[in-house]
Amino acid sequence: MIADEVICGFGRTGEWFASQTYNIKPDLMCMAKGITSGYLPLGGVMVRDHVAKVLTDADTEFAHGFTYSGHPAACAVAIANIKEMQNRNIINQLREDIAPYFASRWSELLEHPMVGEARSKGLVGAIELVKDKQTNERYHKDLDVGTRCREHCFNTGVVLRAVGDTMICSPPLIITRDEIDEFIEKAKLALDKTLADVSQ
Repeated sequence: MIADEVICGFGRTGEWFASQTYNIKPDLMCMAKGITSGYLPLGGVMVRDHVAKVLTDADTEFAHGFTYSGHPAACAVAIANIKEMQNRNIINQLREDIAPYFASRWSELLEHPMVGEARSKGLVGAIELVKDKQTNERYHKDLDVGTRCREHCFNTGVVLRAVGDTMICSPPLIITRDEIDEFIEKAKLALDKTLADVSQ
């Protein structure tokens, strides 16, 4: 089993890894982004012992690598980032305070006429944009509602990414309650502007 922890690893779900949050034990785990908090690019794959043993016991060279593999500057940033996250107790604060507050404010978006579902885990959120909240009927794809909403978000000063007509976010792990309040109010404004667009 391969777990993709590129976005949800390193604290995003309230544990170091989403695999811990959901109590799964992957054989391989891909990671990036959060390992350095994005300060320098770095990615990697963790492997369980039984997978590593296949490679180490093979009677051949495991030829792999890239020009920038094991880049010392990126690895130093990752180590410093993880130490800082530990020293500042970021993951516990996220799990105990910020994530529950974010969830409560994020769920308010469900009150909007075009939001059919609002869900979150830790500091990952998604809302489903629908034409009819009762039936969850989607907008016609030609309206490109997600892209319209994304543009209104950007113009309003909030970052939400469109995946079809699903708007997703993963705010900084050090976001404050005040910043969450601002985030939600701007998201509501962007949704209002999107609804006005598609109602014409």
